[in-house]
Amino acid sequence: MSEDPVEPVSATGLIVTGVAAERGVNGGGGVTRDPVEGVSAEGLIVTGVAADRVPEVYRSVVADCVTTAATVLGGHLHSLYLYGSVATGQARPPASDLDLVAVWLSEVEPEGVTRTAAELSVRHAAVVREVGLGSTTLAEVFADGRDGVGARCFLRHYCVPLMGTDLRPSLPPCRPSREVADGFNGDIRALLGGWRRRLAEVRTPVEVAAVARAAARKLLLITATLESVEHGGWTTDRETGAALLAAHHPQWTTVASLAAGWCKDPSTPGAEEVRRLLDLADWLAARP
Repeated sequence: MSEDPVEPVSATGLIVTGVAAERGVNGGGGVTRDPVEGVSAEGLIVTGVAADRVPEVYRSVVADCVTTAATVLGGHLHSLYLYGSVATGQARPPASDLDLVAVWLSEVEPEGVTRTAAELSVRHAAVVREVGLGSTTLAEVFADGRDGVGARCFLRHYCVPLMGTDLRPSLPPCRPSREVADGFNGDIRALLGGWRRRLAEVRTPVEVAAVARAAARKLLLITATLESVEHGGWTTDRETGAALLAAHHPQWTTVASLAAGWCKDPSTPGAEEVRRLLDLADWLAARP
């Protein structure tokens, strides 16, 4: 893997492997935002994911992922889904990632999942930057509380079924709300604690940059959901999140601009700049 997976949690709190830890809902790499994502006339979340939008160049990769998952992990697997820019038709080879999430019948050893994702990434390096494989369990999907809400909304609106029993018909469509945003965002204070510990431990500019990029990607996704809900919409797009933050909370304009840049540019930020970014996390966590 080419990057340090600083915080192995996706947009919904699902555990993910490799660089997928930083991607969130819309994937990573050479991702183009989902132009369909938003709110329908009925007030429901809509996205552009669809099986017939998967670009032809990725179809053989998806097929191999399904075969490999069934062969290597099938005994534990309830269902497998595709999400991100490949699922919305916005991916661009070889810069985009191929993002999968597995729903397990029960807890599985993460080492096997990590190894399978790494092998698929190597096998298809000519087409994808990385194959990411997220994990959750059937019990976690139907759990009460924040993470269950996020997992159900994510599967219902952001995923294309690939194998197993499709859960989506049994899941209700979601309206944008603070509850849904919190379900997507997870425990901000726990994330912040992890980033601050990591920042205190790093020794090289490359390691500082890894913390900055992971925090920037997650925090702009958090900002996008919270700000869009507050102002009557819905988005998980990071650039939109940065723009909303600057428009409605101008004291964070500089931080939002830096964070948006770190999401794309492998430039090396200073530790003090990263600390300022983490101050944003503190502010977001304290929002009522």
